[in-house]
Amino acid sequence: MGKSNRKKLRITIFLRIALLFIAALILSSLLIFFVSYNYMMNCAAREAKSVAELAASMALREIGERNAVTAMQDDEELRREMHDSFQDICRRAGLKYLYLYRLNEEKNKQYFVVAAKDDEDDARANENYGYGSIEVQPPYDAEIRILDGASDGQFEFIKNEYGWVCMYVLPVYSDTGDLIALIGADYSIERIRGIAFDNLKMMLIIGSLVIACTYFIALLLIRQLIIIPVHLLSGRMKSFVEDRKNKIQAQPRKSLLDDEITDIEDSFDEMADDISRYVEDIEALISEKTLNQTQLAVARNIQLGIIPQEQGVSGDNYETYGCMYPAREVGGDFYDIFTRNEREVCIVIADISGKGVSAALFMTMVRTIIRENLMAGIGVADTLNRANNELCASNPENMFATTFAAILDLQTGVLRYANGGHNAPLFLSGKVSWLKMHRGVALGMFPDVGIVEEELKLGDGEGLLMYTDGVTEAINPEMEQFGEERLKDTVSQKYREGGKNGSPRTIVQTVIDAVGQFAGSAEQFDDITCTAFLFHDHTDGTRTLTPEMASFRSVKDMIRSSLGADEHTNQIILACEEMFVNIVNYSGADQVSFSCDRTAEICTVVFVDNGIPFDPVTAQVREKEFEELDQGGMGIKLARMYSKEMLYSRRNERNVLTMRFDCPKTDGKRDDAAEKRG
Repeated sequence: MGKSNRKKLRITIFLRIALLFIAALILSSLLIFFVSYNYMMNCAAREAKSVAELAASMALREIGERNAVTAMQDDEELRREMHDSFQDICRRAGLKYLYLYRLNEEKNKQYFVVAAKDDEDDARANENYGYGSIEVQPPYDAEIRILDGASDGQFEFIKNEYGWVCMYVLPVYSDTGDLIALIGADYSIERIRGIAFDNLKMMLIIGSLVIACTYFIALLLIRQLIIIPVHLLSGRMKSFVEDRKNKIQAQPRKSLLDDEITDIEDSFDEMADDISRYVEDIEALISEKTLNQTQLAVARNIQLGIIPQEQGVSGDNYETYGCMYPAREVGGDFYDIFTRNEREVCIVIADISGKGVSAALFMTMVRTIIRENLMAGIGVADTLNRANNELCASNPENMFATTFAAILDLQTGVLRYANGGHNAPLFLSGKVSWLKMHRGVALGMFPDVGIVEEELKLGDGEGLLMYTDGVTEAINPEMEQFGEERLKDTVSQKYREGGKNGSPRTIVQTVIDAVGQFAGSAEQFDDITCTAFLFHDHTDGTRTLTPEMASFRSVKDMIRSSLGADEHTNQIILACEEMFVNIVNYSGADQVSFSCDRTAEICTVVFVDNGIPFDPVTAQVREKEFEELDQGGMGIKLARMYSKEMLYSRRNERNVLTMRFDCPKTDGKRDDAAEKRG
């Protein structure tokens, strides 16, 4: 392959040089032709002008001596004599035509005498333009200049049916100074053009021979000075690549001159020595880099095992979702969602200073300390204070972590929270706003910072969205930050769409998508972590059902009373019925509860049972043959098809299935009533 490429390279060089020489030949020939042709044409013009002027002067003298312009009208003999004199002048001066004429009132030509050097041309000219003949044709520029008062002769290059000529026009005046006639003398320049083209052909032939000889001489020199030395150097390089451990020996120079080729050979010798010395170090570095990449991949998998890239947890009256996208293989952000007893859910989010492995290790330590204290039943503020003191006692790298931690009471909706220098969360309520709280101090910076605990009573459908600064400080290619206001507007719009029955997963994913679209092609420079939760108060809307199909009537009545009776409502009832059938027939549950809430756009249905664990969201549904369709088993597929979103969780030995549907369009009265019931 290498040898074939070298041959192709030589051919390419020769072809390019040949094209260069051919282009030079064509350009130089065109330039020479242009210059010589213009020079010859100028010479022809001068010669034609002088000859035509001389001939016209002779004709004028002949006319003046005989007073021919007025006399030849009635004297045919005089006209013949004037013709013979004009023809004699044409032959002696080398003119093509010589003629006497005038321009009448319409400025058309009226001929008196026409003569040509060649007898055939002369006969044809006299047949067409004999005495008194009128040629209807606009006057030439030379004739117009004489009519405008030019007293001396005028010339012009013209091309007519008789060829390309230089026409010289001389005025004839009477004794009183009146213009009575014009003498025209045409000098052919076709012969001069032929001479010019012949000279061009000769120059092209001679130039081609000279350039061809120069080309072959240049090829020989290029082969000797460039191709051969480069070919030998290429062979040495190939030998070095095949066996880099062999030391390159200096070779005798093949170049005739001490030039750039010899410089390349010297440089190659030095380079080969350097590569031979460094090759082992490079291999060691590559091996170490590969090992580091493998270790980072393992560390990433371990971190994802501790902190999932995305996680959703929900129960009877709450729903949470979190996700994390590290900027590098491993990140320093983390979120944690877990229940510490039947009525309390803990939510933590933190941002570690720095990035990479060191931040990931510090993050693991912070998460472990906080989780252990919260699981031990310690309050949220005491947990952060204890974690801070422990980190300050063993923090040789002086790293720190901004942290926000909260505990949600699932029975009362009371949220107790504490902040350790983290960004203020967004309070998801009727109007999305920043949560007012003490700023606090990041964990690990100073001991005994006194982080305080605060609390908030959440209503139905209210909650928080928590994030790290990787969200608000994301930049686009124009170096603009995503910013807090853009985050607030994005969350507000999405929260309003879902209302109190909205989905934390949808809200968080909307934020992540908005950040990604804003950043575009810009590189992610910081970890992005976002977590949200919503509290749902089903105290007045939850019904306990007997796990038998007769109980579904009350479910159907609740849905219709909330949504009305139409085709879309029937689809919602069908999806709920299929899932209720699944609970009754297969779960083994003896306790089932049901709730139905709606906003203007979303209807949320929740089934809770104490049967065996079963997740209809991720369950595989086998495609059935036509003969099997009457045997049932299509419930899960129908429920997925009709619902906008399905969420499943297993909490406190119970299955919690949440189904969301688009609300059917209703009139204003029905919507108001549904809102009051909600």
